[in-house]
Amino acid sequence: MVKIPSPKHTVFNYIKRIYPGFGLCLVLGIFAWYSDINLVPKQLFIANYVLIGILLGIFVSNVFKIPYRFNDGIEFSTKTCLYIGIVLLGAGLNLQEIFSIGWAAVIMVAISITFSIVICGWIARKINAGERWGHLVGTGIGICGISAIIAMAPVIKAREKEIITAIGAVLIMDILVLITLPIIGHSLGWSDSLVGFIAGVVPANTAQCIAIGHAYSKPAGSIATIVKLARNALMPIAILIVTYIYTLRGLPTDEKVRAGLLWNKFPKFIIGFLITATLNSMGLIPSQSSSIIKDFSTWFFAITFVGIGATIDFKELGKRDIAVVALALIMTIILWLYAYCYAKFILSL
Repeated sequence: MVKIPSPKHTVFNYIKRIYPGFGLCLVLGIFAWYSDINLVPKQLFIANYVLIGILLGIFVSNVFKIPYRFNDGIEFSTKTCLYIGIVLLGAGLNLQEIFSIGWAAVIMVAISITFSIVICGWIARKINAGERWGHLVGTGIGICGISAIIAMAPVIKAREKEIITAIGAVLIMDILVLITLPIIGHSLGWSDSLVGFIAGVVPANTAQCIAIGHAYSKPAGSIATIVKLARNALMPIAILIVTYIYTLRGLPTDEKVRAGLLWNKFPKFIIGFLITATLNSMGLIPSQSSSIIKDFSTWFFAITFVGIGATIDFKELGKRDIAVVALALIMTIILWLYAYCYAKFILSL
């Protein structure tokens, strides 16, 4: 007779397995969040909790040998905490803010997101970097950086190595844009509106978009913030479209698309994200509660970023990683030229 373990016993064993690695990521994640708020000078906007958390994870992983028993907890931090953070992220997203920048800018953002995902996927195939890598990089650069990458990863069944390399490539591009855009804008005498639209479209992460705009001028910062909100608001739509495309590609021969099949393959955490975003857009989440939920989302992401960093092993870096960084650089340049031409000649800025 087979003895079935009690649920309590099973849960206890699971907690026992994950607590060493999760505890490590939790402590370092809290430190990364605290450092961003209290220790890092506001002028050093490059060093936010995202970068600090990843660097802490990389440091621990590459300087100290993490015991094998930490692996389950680190995996829990990079997956379960990720899903929770994504769902909570929706509570700080107001879909109605898209319309505040006008339809011309909405079209501009929609095109930039489509270009980034499609072109990066095409280039990645040509340079043999892998289409999934291309779509991860395109999603990160086109929508909202690391948050978009980790939200897209389970949809396209991306492997850990692909996620890590895509995040690294996007972070490098953000740093380059942070350094060069204000300098180029001032050198060429670009208007506040032009810089604001470029700052809202080209950098990947929200903090960098807003920081670059405000580093140029207050009006540029305001425009960059609004454009970036539009990009963020379109993230669930982009993920749903890519989900459908990858579902079709993953079907067996002669298999037909059915509602049940799509539901089985659909990542359920996206539904939670859409629900919280919709509730917030309808004003059903009080502003104070939304702020608290957003803080919780940040904490869960901080834990996730430490876990991601802890999985990075420099000894495993190879030629393909260089190819992915080159892909990100090419896409950033294309996106920059596109944003400049659209803002200059279509929006007449």
